[in-house]
Amino acid sequence: MSYYQPQKDIEQQQQGQHTVDDLTQLFKLDSITDGRSMAKIKQWGGDQALAHQLSSNLIKGLDSEAAVVKSREVYGRNVLIEKPLTTLWELISECFEDTMLRILMVAAFVSTFIGVLEDGIATGWTEGATIFLAIFLIVFITAGNNYVKQRQFQSLQRKLSEGKVQVVRGGVTEISITDVVVGDILIFNLGDQFQVDGMMIQGSSVKIDESAMTGESDEIKKQPYNELANQQNNLLQTDKTRGTLSPFLLSGTKCLDGSGQMIILAVGTNTVIGQLKDLLNTENPPTPLQQKLETVAQEIGKVGMIVAAFTFLALMGHLGYNCYTGKVVFASLRTVQIIVEAFMTAVTIIVVAVPEGLPLAVTIALAYSVDKMKTQQNLVKTLASCEIMGGANNICSDKTGTLTQNIMQVVALWTENLEIKDNIIQNKNKIKTSSLEILCEGIMYNSNAFPQKDKNTNKFTQIGNKTECALIELADAFGFTLENFRPSQEVLRQIPFNSKRKKMSTAVYNKKTQYIRVYSKGASEVLLQQCTKYIANNGVEQILDQNKKNQILQTVIEKFAGESLRTIGLAYKDLDPQSQQSNVRGSIPNLKSYAFSIPEDDLDKDMTLVAIAGIKDPIRPDVPAAIEQCKKSGVTVRMVTGDNKTTASAIARECGIIQGQQQTQYEVLEGKTFREFVGGLKTVKDQNGNDIKVVGNAENFSKVAKELRVMARASPEDKFILVTGLIAEGNVVAVTGDGTNDAPALKKADVGFAMGITGSDVSKDAADIILMDDNFSSIITAMKWGRNIYDCIRKFIQFQLTVNLVALFMSFLGAVVLTQSPLNAIQMLWVNLIMDTFASLALATEPPTLKVLDRKPYKRDDQIISPTMYRTICGASIYQIIILVFILFQLPNYMDIQEPSLEVQKANGFKSNTLLLSIFFQAFVIMQVFNSVTCRQLDYHTINPFANLCINPLFWFVQGFTLIIQFLVVQYGGRFVKVMPLNTQQHLFCLALGAFSIIFQILVKFIPESFCQSVRLFRETEMSVDQMDESLTSKLRRKSTMRLQTSQKKSFEGGSLMRIGSNKQ
Repeated sequence: MSYYQPQKDIEQQQQGQHTVDDLTQLFKLDSITDGRSMAKIKQWGGDQALAHQLSSNLIKGLDSEAAVVKSREVYGRNVLIEKPLTTLWELISECFEDTMLRILMVAAFVSTFIGVLEDGIATGWTEGATIFLAIFLIVFITAGNNYVKQRQFQSLQRKLSEGKVQVVRGGVTEISITDVVVGDILIFNLGDQFQVDGMMIQGSSVKIDESAMTGESDEIKKQPYNELANQQNNLLQTDKTRGTLSPFLLSGTKCLDGSGQMIILAVGTNTVIGQLKDLLNTENPPTPLQQKLETVAQEIGKVGMIVAAFTFLALMGHLGYNCYTGKVVFASLRTVQIIVEAFMTAVTIIVVAVPEGLPLAVTIALAYSVDKMKTQQNLVKTLASCEIMGGANNICSDKTGTLTQNIMQVVALWTENLEIKDNIIQNKNKIKTSSLEILCEGIMYNSNAFPQKDKNTNKFTQIGNKTECALIELADAFGFTLENFRPSQEVLRQIPFNSKRKKMSTAVYNKKTQYIRVYSKGASEVLLQQCTKYIANNGVEQILDQNKKNQILQTVIEKFAGESLRTIGLAYKDLDPQSQQSNVRGSIPNLKSYAFSIPEDDLDKDMTLVAIAGIKDPIRPDVPAAIEQCKKSGVTVRMVTGDNKTTASAIARECGIIQGQQQTQYEVLEGKTFREFVGGLKTVKDQNGNDIKVVGNAENFSKVAKELRVMARASPEDKFILVTGLIAEGNVVAVTGDGTNDAPALKKADVGFAMGITGSDVSKDAADIILMDDNFSSIITAMKWGRNIYDCIRKFIQFQLTVNLVALFMSFLGAVVLTQSPLNAIQMLWVNLIMDTFASLALATEPPTLKVLDRKPYKRDDQIISPTMYRTICGASIYQIIILVFILFQLPNYMDIQEPSLEVQKANGFKSNTLLLSIFFQAFVIMQVFNSVTCRQLDYHTINPFANLCINPLFWFVQGFTLIIQFLVVQYGGRFVKVMPLNTQQHLFCLALGAFSIIFQILVKFIPESFCQSVRLFRETEMSVDQMDESLTSKLRRKSTMRLQTSQKKSFEGGSLMRIGSNKQ
């Protein structure tokens, strides 16, 4: 259970303290449901006594730094166990699980043994030892690369675990979740996800989703400890849905409704979630792009195996002929050595041909992109969402904080039939004192935000709901201080805002009447219709008939809305003690019980309208340009907001989402109208017989989707319907959301964006990417990087397929014509290292340019290998094959090539044409280096291969490093690599051939793209995860764990911690 020593527990008991084990036992599910946990708290003296025993206080919390430090020393820090990193040695061992490398090592050992027997210990070991060295080099570079990427993923996970919470330490303060300690009083609201265990001490209407821990999907009601303790026979009072009512809140669960305060009783590894450490060791699913690439890799691998087999047969055919003619003695070590060399050549061809690095390149590109996106305010949870975002053609965006600055300020106020704008505070004398008191007391009591006021500057830092902060700042300017109203025992009941009611209400103790007063605030037109009176001139209450309601709607609400102001209605009513239960008058506990007994809809009906506030939230300066960029990029932006139709239209017009005053039939709709027109959602069976949700009237939805740009007064259900319908039409949809009820739409979307500042924990948990600045422009950043990832992988494929085609063709041609492969096993392993590791680092880490946004997004069914790419691959391959064939068969006629003497050949194990093959090897590698330059360009229009020359220093470093190593290998490899040093003329000749390949590729770009439209050499269907583990690539090479490290998104389901990918339900 606990990670603290038993001796420490004994010391704590002797000192009258509760041990870690005492507190963690409270959160055992059996103990909660059978009432033992509740009984234990009673035994300890109740919630106040428990707080005192923890050096805390239910009102002030831990009010000294010494108390915080002591609690941290005794009960630990709030840091969860991290999944241990795979060690470098384990990653190295994993690389040796590569089937082909194992076979090659065995063959190299046999080759070494034969070489020693035939040539002696002095020189016979060199070839085998060099192959071993090449294999170890590949393994260590691959393992090192994996190790670095793994650490990047761990850094990302730590970033995801960061967050801010509000606690009471003398006063309300905001701290990091990792800084909370046992004894802290934590303030929680609707949408929060608990990361600690605790006991509820204040709150109302709290409903919890405990499915993460119990597997039960029902909402669980929670009540404060003191309310349950005061109820008779509370152990017999059960929640209708499940189990005994309790005040205990478990880590990993979510607040679906209500708000309150809890005293923290367990943190870090001692929490319920902290003890699930054994469930963290799970694999992550591959991304859709990796699944497609696995199919491509398998197709290429099949071709490689066929070529390897034919190459081996051709070499064996030559051996058989030589044995038949007597050139080679059949029963000799020489024959065995030729067979082993031929076998190693064939195996190496498979190593080169099977592009095991292809899916791995996706991980490299994703890891690089995620790291860069983090610095640009995009915190990626699900790595697959990066690549998916590259194909997004629809963005359904919230308004507040995303399109606007989320800096709320009340700039207009209507009360007592007066409309006050701009200098509201200077005109406060126009409002009756009684009206001002009702207005400001209602604002202070009926809210959950705690904006912090700087004593020196008198400026506020908005913490919590920004609309509430703006109203609280107004009330503060009128002379009312938040600390005088909250927290307070006079708050009897609170009904939080939700999307259905569109209002929030709070019942408080009215000292004047010693009874109940109800304050309410919410959507102005909704609240207006529920009011029967209003405060008129001089603070006099008058009847609010329908004519007056219509007048207020047209002259106040719609006027404010037309000025892009969010309108909030504020109302109140006093319950009449004479017509209600007057016997509870003056008793706060009894009044609280009575307030909870009143149905929600009855508590806040027949209100008196106090005021309508117009709140300004300025448009972010960069939003109009970002919206315009989306249009150029082929992406449709739709605004989904809770504002009324007039406000929504005005703001959408400011942003550039809609143009002009004239609107088409479906361009701006209210959520209710949209929902009714498209027929809501209905349940049907999919191909596998599973129930799925679809739009009720697909034909009507199609009509709306073409024009709809703004949805006003939208509920989360409306957003979910919109997303469902758009995806059903084949769109790739990105959605932003900040509320708990946005979670279904965020999960349904191809890419869900949660707001890092204003977003609830539940919305962040459901999302794929968190916008740390809540800014719409950051979505453009994600789109840019998403498109770039796709481009980087295509660049890598262009390069790898060219190398593959040329290497396979020349190996087979050499085996048939020359009785040997022009590239030996060691050289091909070096080529494989260039292809897989170096090329992936160079090409998969290209940063994006703004040019990627000037084209339409990729479609779901687009080919990875496009016609333009086939043209590039074919052009480069044809050039290289012509040059290499010329070198093999014609170069000696044009260049003086002095092959080694027989003594040199015998001493070093050289062939009679070793110098020619050295030139071949040098030219082959240099042409790949220059080919990588041309592979950086994907589009049809860019002729200049050196465009954006300096945006990726790593690319030039890799190419420079490759050239230097290649020069050293050729000059000094000697008998180890079976090469001879080249002179200056020969080096320049090879460089010229490489440089001319760029000129040739420029000419190829003038070939019409239409010539390659029908070319499709490989299947590109997504391979299932199960098939990936049994694919040809996995069997011949290895199933890399890094290939599967593609999701950092955690989910709890059925009482266990699970990893999930990007496949939406």
